[in-house]
Amino acid sequence: MKKLLLVFALALGFTSVSHAGILIEPYLGYEMGKTKNPDGKFDGSQVGLRLAYAAPIFFWGGLDYTLGVSGTSKPDSLPNEDGKRSTLYGVVGMDFPILLRAWVGYGFMDEMKFENSGKAKGTSYKVGVGFTGLPFISLNLEYVNEKFTELEGVTIPGDTKNDSYVLSVSLPLEF
Repeated sequence: MKKLLLVFALALGFTSVSHAGILIEPYLGYEMGKTKNPDGKFDGSQVGLRLAYAAPIFFWGGLDYTLGVSGTSKPDSLPNEDGKRSTLYGVVGMDFPILLRAWVGYGFMDEMKFENSGKAKGTSYKVGVGFTGLPFISLNLEYVNEKFTELEGVTIPGDTKNDSYVLSVSLPLEF
């Protein structure tokens, strides 16, 4: 009888927190990174939106769109230049029961437009972790690795790479 009560209590406890639905998560962030070929720095602010399906067992998966609203490229051997980015990621993540969430994403559409020297296209991936201990918001840290293989109007031989970190605040809403 005790085993039956224990199984019933565990099942009741898990079903009360399990739910499935749509995750809508707008976010604001600031990116800081280093570029290779040419060597230099890139930083800028961004806005984004994650739209995902949240499964009943803490997992979620969907799309993540990031729009870099302002950014500055500071190559070591070239003049500073303003740039804007747009990236579309496929993401999967997990919300842990204790104040933490994590996700990975693959950016199958990654484009950076520079003010004077054209644009670059490529792919990227990101790994993120978020702290959910505050009411309604998540404080996030992401590592983003980009490789630009198509350069239009840019006279740099070879691929350009960018490694950056993004600090962001988001509002994860589940319906």
